[in-house]
Amino acid sequence: MHYRYFSLLATGLLALATSCQKADQAPGCGTPATVRNLTGFDGCGYVLQLDNGKRLEPHGTLWQSFAKQDGARVTISYEVAPAASICMVGEGVELTCIQAQ
Repeated sequence: MHYRYFSLLATGLLALATSCQKADQAPGCGTPATVRNLTGFDGCGYVLQLDNGKRLEPHGTLWQSFAKQDGARVTISYEVAPAASICMVGEGVELTCIQAQ
């Protein structure tokens, strides 16, 4: 009888440990995008274009330190973070993750 309770307890602890591990993991880059060089437009530089055509104007440390190349495919995650922009081709965002594909 004690074995049965021990088995149930062990199964429950294993399920709890697994769910906690998944909850503690940081969300990864999951949104595919393409780096676009729009320096020909007034006030523009590099932007990101999502697969649905929507453009994002990223800012922040991750974007500044990322080696940008026109046409490069990346996966990203981001938070909407409006910022003053002369370019005005897309929504201002701060990247929380960026990875080259």
